[in-house]
Amino acid sequence: MKIEVTPEDVTELGKQFGDIWLANLTIDEVLARFEPKEVLSHFKPVERLAGLETKEVLSHFKPVERLAGLEPVERLAGLEPVDRLAGLEPEVIEDYLKQLKRQAK
Repeated sequence: MKIEVTPEDVTELGKQFGDIWLANLTIDEVLARFEPKEVLSHFKPVERLAGLETKEVLSHFKPVERLAGLEPVERLAGLEPVDRLAGLEPEVIEDYLKQLKRQAK
């Protein structure tokens, strides 16, 4: 019996063996072959962040970066009045209070 095997047959057989081998690997074993940056490059930013808590995402940024592009009102949202005033000198607070009193008249 004579079997004729062409280069295309060998290529196809190799693909089939590869498919069988890959099918038996776990996801972790497949992903271990790639650099994290390479894997992440195939996902949109919104997909990369899915399932993460806001604090988890923001913890990787400096405060200045977190606030970049926000309006002053947006930056202060969620802060208690005492926290908003925490970094001000007493004189500045008093001057602003005087200004508000003048405007109220």
